[in-house]
Amino acid sequence: MTRQPPTTEIRIVLRTIQSAGVLAVLPVAAALVVVLAAAGATWVVDGDGGADFTSMQGA
Repeated sequence: MTRQPPTTEIRIVLRTIQSAGVLAVLPVAAALVVVLAAAGATWVVDGDGGADFTSMQGA
């Protein structure tokens, strides 16, 4: 018994499912990029030294 190639209708359904999967992953990936890019840093200002900055103007 030989395997028949998929019909046009099945190809359309499979492509639709694949496209839906890609469209579901893209927003998640974009949100992850935004969250990682928005990760902030904490700078410490201390007039006695031992910090990132010694004055607010320097920061």
